[in-house]
Amino acid sequence: MQTHFTSQTIPELFRDLFLGERTGILALNRDCCEKRVFFFNGLIHYAESTEPEEDLGHLLVSEKKLSGGALEEARRAINDPRELPRALVNRELVSKHALGETVRSLVRTVIESVFTWEGGSARFTDTPPPEDAFDTDVLRTFEDILAGVFVLPEFDAFREPLVALDNRVRVRKPGPIPLERLTLSPTHGFILSRLDGTTGFADLVNLLPEDEESGALRFLFGLLVMGVLELDPPLGEGPFRLANILRDHADSQAMERMQAQNIRQAEERMRGQAPHDVLAVRPDATLPEIEQAYEDAKDLFGRDRVLPKVRDKFKGELAVIESRLIEAYLTLTRPEQHAPSPSVADTVEGADGEPGARDYLVRVEMDKTKSKLEQEEAARVGDSYFTKANKAVREGDFHNAIQYVKLAISYNEEDARYYYLLADCQVRNPGPRWQHQAEQNFSKATELDPWNADYWVGLGRFYKRRGLKLRAQKHFEEALKVVPNHEIASAELASIE
Repeated sequence: MQTHFTSQTIPELFRDLFLGERTGILALNRDCCEKRVFFFNGLIHYAESTEPEEDLGHLLVSEKKLSGGALEEARRAINDPRELPRALVNRELVSKHALGETVRSLVRTVIESVFTWEGGSARFTDTPPPEDAFDTDVLRTFEDILAGVFVLPEFDAFREPLVALDNRVRVRKPGPIPLERLTLSPTHGFILSRLDGTTGFADLVNLLPEDEESGALRFLFGLLVMGVLELDPPLGEGPFRLANILRDHADSQAMERMQAQNIRQAEERMRGQAPHDVLAVRPDATLPEIEQAYEDAKDLFGRDRVLPKVRDKFKGELAVIESRLIEAYLTLTRPEQHAPSPSVADTVEGADGEPGARDYLVRVEMDKTKSKLEQEEAARVGDSYFTKANKAVREGDFHNAIQYVKLAISYNEEDARYYYLLADCQVRNPGPRWQHQAEQNFSKATELDPWNADYWVGLGRFYKRRGLKLRAQKHFEEALKVVPNHEIASAELASIE
């Protein structure tokens, strides 16, 4: 086997030899340097290098396990440098145990050094099983390769594609190594305890302090490459390939840029268009034509068509587009559509109490210099969406409830009721990301309206369900400070004391 490798593919090269239980020599070349890694049934038992500081004899002398004269004596007695270890032991110049320690250090040094290369050529040659392979095992080989992953250059280029994965992560069973025998740091042990198939890379990384994220991500990447972890759903058949993720991420970024451009252009274009131009219909279009055009335009910017990241980034522009589409539809479908346009005051609210055209014209991004009237208009639109959100909750449609209340917040960011309802919907999803968002929104509600005891109770119940009794107790006590005879807060507090 002969191939070229990069810092992206070298972990997979070692992985394939490990899982394939190959026996032979992997020669890695860059410029004038060659390093060789020896495999026996997939396990790494020896390594050598043309670099002087990675020479076995040099290391033994520097570690004071062997004198320079004894080393020269042993070398004169052999024809092949690879016979040096056997010659040293046979001549009793160094013990097999001491030699084994140095060899293990040499293997680790060689592997870490080639993993820092940006690229090179590789050639694997199958060989007969060695007569006297150095002691090794599955864990040692796995830890050597994982050590290489921890020194990969430019790993930050992999971070975003990995964190962007929506796939859940879990431990493969049965796995290629006994995880319980791994020597783990507290952080790595914590990560493994969370790999139950319900969380993704982003969820796991977000649980850690910022200064531990990079190391944790390298650890997860190493486990994924080595086949210890698997993605659900899988990215494809066969072992994990980083190139697949990088390609998919590049495609996703291209799609995000295209959608962002389309949203910006549509929002700008619709500002000055007449209603029939907004829906791209003739001025004399029939009602069915208008309805179909409206549905088509709405679907173009609908939830299923716009990527989540783009939706979050351009929620203001999307709200304006939605407002313009609804305004155009309402204008073109009212019976008096050919009569002179009504005044602004006449279109503030529909006859049935639902938001009228004026409501949907209110811009999402309110400037601080807006008049009190305009702020009241925005609050009215926010309340109309809040009403729809409550209706969706009563019907058990929590997905649409979340969307409506987010729209309400986009019009009025200072109403605690909106955040509390949003949190109450989000907390029903057990996913860590949703739970984190629910906690933030419960807290936001108490921040905006600290005199509402129910908000403190809601946040207290959130912590109680998560087993955080001290936090729960604190928030139930806050509720009782506001309303001393609050029955629910009193009962909840009594249940944890």
